[in-house]
Amino acid sequence: MILCVWAFAAFLLIVPTWDIAPWANQGYWNGVAIFTVTAILCDAWFLKVPFANLHSSIAFVPLFAAVLLFPPPVPILMSGLTAIIGDTLVRRKPAQRALFNTAQYMVSIGLGGAVYTALGGPVGLARFSFSFIPFAALVVVFFVINQGSVALAVALSSGITLRETWDRIGGGARIYDVLASSLSILLVYLYVKLLLPGVVILVVPLFLVRQLYQMNQQLQEELEEKLELMVKAIEARDPYTSGHSRRVAEYAGAIARDLQLAVKEVDAVKRAALLHDVGKIYEEFAPLLRKEDKLSAEERIVMETHVTRSAELVGVVSKLRGSVLEAIRHHHENYDGTGYPDGLSGETIPIGARIIMIADTLDAMTTDRPYRKALGFEQVVSELRKYSGRQFDPRIADVLIKSTAVRRMIGAGEAEQSSTTPVATFAGRFAVERAGRVSSGHYRKSRDVVLSAPKSGSPES
Repeated sequence: MILCVWAFAAFLLIVPTWDIAPWANQGYWNGVAIFTVTAILCDAWFLKVPFANLHSSIAFVPLFAAVLLFPPPVPILMSGLTAIIGDTLVRRKPAQRALFNTAQYMVSIGLGGAVYTALGGPVGLARFSFSFIPFAALVVVFFVINQGSVALAVALSSGITLRETWDRIGGGARIYDVLASSLSILLVYLYVKLLLPGVVILVVPLFLVRQLYQMNQQLQEELEEKLELMVKAIEARDPYTSGHSRRVAEYAGAIARDLQLAVKEVDAVKRAALLHDVGKIYEEFAPLLRKEDKLSAEERIVMETHVTRSAELVGVVSKLRGSVLEAIRHHHENYDGTGYPDGLSGETIPIGARIIMIADTLDAMTTDRPYRKALGFEQVVSELRKYSGRQFDPRIADVLIKSTAVRRMIGAGEAEQSSTTPVATFAGRFAVERAGRVSSGHYRKSRDVVLSAPKSGSPES
């Protein structure tokens, strides 16, 4: 793969006619040096992104400006120098990854610049000139290649679908990409008018754009920290419930992916699954969770309130309201309308709740319980088919039965473990080192959520 990308980069360098100013042209080469140094500094000032250990930088801003100022292949060489210095001297990446980064970034800038000039985009230092359509094409081509390359690498190396990696890499940051790209136009204008002082003036806007990227990332991290805090609270009350919730979240996420839900929906389902039993931290549930015998009718009524108590607790976090809260509140609604708390049925039950219902029950069936041993997957399939259309959404049950991801999770072994898969590292707007995948954990013996299912009855979670 590295050879292919380098071959493409070499093609972009060789095919065009080299239009390089003579060494005596001080203004030209001063500009090349200024924009190369600016790009290197921007690349060194990178951000770490949680997904697949990506790295993000705004080095594309001065390099876009270089495309508008210098004819090929100068911008391609500038991008290659930026990438190789950033990877070898700043991030200290292995030679193989640094080489791939360099070639990928050269291709992104090279093809973007080729499209820009082919559409009649003006290039030159003599005066400021701007054409919207060629510049927009440059931006689109660059980000499609840069983000697409990273998405493909992560997808091939980690087993995550290309669609999901593409969505996660771009995510809510694409509006910031457009905003940051527009700064390259201002950078060109300021440099043509003021030379080096113009570049210095743009340092503050570049800093602000980088902070926007960082703030967007911090918002996501803060939400994950809140989720982790809630899970820790559950664990303090009942360690089993925490392990159960984490497994249900993994199952629910796998099912949501197999249903081809959008990335935001997958994340919402996983968050709801992780927190679906958070209400059990209330004192009223403690004696019921510790009870060894079957619950009485009165105790069952109390236990059933855990869905509303969980929803109330989650609703305290504004970002968890909406689909996450609704999935938690309704995850015990049966498909035929016999569930609780509101007796919803069929498609009126939120999709997240229907997924959690079946993922929750899957964990209950594949875990040792006081009244029976864990079921094998073929027995699970039999139960799912038996109660499809009654307790479970038939479509989701069918997806679960066919899911290779869920089968792998169930058969992954008792010890919870983390595996990391090497991934090619990319420079530019994004860079990735490793993608981690977490397997399902040890299925501990504890009580059921409802605690009344006999061996031959409906599998309840």
